[in-house]
Amino acid sequence: MEQKTRLGSNFAWLVLIGCIGFYAIPVGVVGNTSGIFIKPVMDEFGWSRTTATLYMTIQPWVAAVCTPFAGKILAKYDPRIVLTLSSLAYGLATIWTSFGTSPWVWHVYGVIYGVSCSFFMFLAVPTLVNLWFKKGAGKALGIAGASLSIIAAICAPVGQSMIDSMGWEKTRLIFGIIITVVPVILTLLFVRKSPESMGVAPYGQDEVLAASANGAEVVEGAEVSATRRSPFYFMLILVAGFLVFSAAFFQQIPSFAAAGSLGAGAGAVAVSIIMIGGTIGKFIIGWAADRFGAVVAGIIAGISGALGLTLALVSGSTAILFYVGMVIFGFGYAALGVVPPMLARESFGSKNYTELYSWVATGIFVFSGLAALTYGRIIDATGSFTPAFILVIVLYVLVAVFSPIVAKGGHKLWK
Repeated sequence: MEQKTRLGSNFAWLVLIGCIGFYAIPVGVVGNTSGIFIKPVMDEFGWSRTTATLYMTIQPWVAAVCTPFAGKILAKYDPRIVLTLSSLAYGLATIWTSFGTSPWVWHVYGVIYGVSCSFFMFLAVPTLVNLWFKKGAGKALGIAGASLSIIAAICAPVGQSMIDSMGWEKTRLIFGIIITVVPVILTLLFVRKSPESMGVAPYGQDEVLAASANGAEVVEGAEVSATRRSPFYFMLILVAGFLVFSAAFFQQIPSFAAAGSLGAGAGAVAVSIIMIGGTIGKFIIGWAADRFGAVVAGIIAGISGALGLTLALVSGSTAILFYVGMVIFGFGYAALGVVPPMLARESFGSKNYTELYSWVATGIFVFSGLAALTYGRIIDATGSFTPAFILVIVLYVLVAVFSPIVAKGGHKLWK
């Protein structure tokens, strides 16, 4: 048993490398750098911004529809094959857009992106981490999220330089090849359905068993039917939705700075600061979730997001205060990949985790699709960024308030 436990512990980290392969690499290389391709495509074909970016609206709504089905598929079939195929589809579709000269190509790409990312973007990593890590799950989720941020931070300037030197088509082709080949290889090599399928123990199981009353593993959690009727489950979906909706506000920060006395330069610096704060925040919030529980991590994230944006809003022309606010906001921005999956596990258990979390992921996609449109409407209607800031601050406060309520109420449903 000791040998199998050691093998399982070691292989859990290889599974995490597989998660980075199908999640952090495609999203970091292409998904989070999509903005650098918009203007070159618009300039070459004479498209409006709406036409050039419509696929970004199509993608989250298609993903929202597909995610519940993706959860069932991942639970029933081998995730190594499912995630390899979804990674392959996304990579090949991205390569296709490098030759796309008509809007319909990009619109279809949005559909393919939405279907494929319903598997790998918000659902698969928490599902696999839940199976392979009996302890250290928060750290594992933090590593996966931080890897994405680091990859995106590198690929954005590199991609822009490549576009300037060789054009957007070749750059997108190269990026497409990278996110096709590397994720497929890493997923096939390292992703496995569960420790049980390999006859090994998950990471940290010895410590969990030693701490249990009878030394036997019991998979606990709420039943699906009871959970879906619970207000605490819907509150969990709101927590996840509020976090992605609020994180999307970082896209408005450069415009906020440029419209005021801080200037466009401060806005550009702020984006980098948020990414740095977010990368550090993923590790710290993941550590807090492991050490103190998901509730404490949720409270830290909610307070950080609210405090950081409050400082930025009242900073006026004081750049230092604005930058400090952006660092703190980065911790709230970082919470999306850690707090919802850990809070779901702490509140409703591991028994039916994949099926229950698929609906949480659906909520994330829905709120993601609403974010940019909502912020644009508020700012256009009021002529000010202040109401949008206040909305996001309130949402972060609600995250901090809802997190302990969800955990306390959800745990009552366990059988």
